[in-house]
Amino acid sequence: MLRALLIDRFKLQVHTEERPGDAYTLVAAKPKMKKADPSNRSGFKEGPGPDGKDPRKDAPSLDRLVAVSNMTMAQLAESLPRIAGGYFQTASTTVIDATGVEGAYDFTLNFSNAGILNKNGGRGGRGGDAGPAPGGAAGAGAGEASDPGGGMTLFDAMEKQIGIKMEIQKRPMPVLVVDHIDQKPTDN
Repeated sequence: MLRALLIDRFKLQVHTEERPGDAYTLVAAKPKMKKADPSNRSGFKEGPGPDGKDPRKDAPSLDRLVAVSNMTMAQLAESLPRIAGGYFQTASTTVIDATGVEGAYDFTLNFSNAGILNKNGGRGGRGGDAGPAPGGAAGAGAGEASDPGGGMTLFDAMEKQIGIKMEIQKRPMPVLVVDHIDQKPTDN
């Protein structure tokens, strides 16, 4: 209804086209995940996995613990903006699976909330609430800790704990292009 109004009153003309844009891409470094039992449901939940271990007791700055069960890498890529929303600009941020890893896996991820890292002076922000960039700030070494207080970004946790890296790569992305819009609406 709103679109029809804009077209009618403002003579709006738009189209979509593919343009290069930054997209998060999952890449296999040295995968170290346990094959899942195919009879279990696919999904994730906050808290310890089936083993009941909760590493947050020993490292309070790693305040997020997500147990993932029976999930493929494509499903993980699709779920990451919901799993760790503070690390992505919007819930619709595109994450693409380029790992080549087949099958479904069970694993846990233990990392620091993006807001905590930014408040405590953790490495790199990406402006707004986008959270830290993959691998930390530019020029940071891969072996460095995410935060002097013991925090760890989602990106570092994924690489260290499950052997999957997240990189930003240029990909063709759909973009809405406004071709024409009148500055003043037509009369009723």
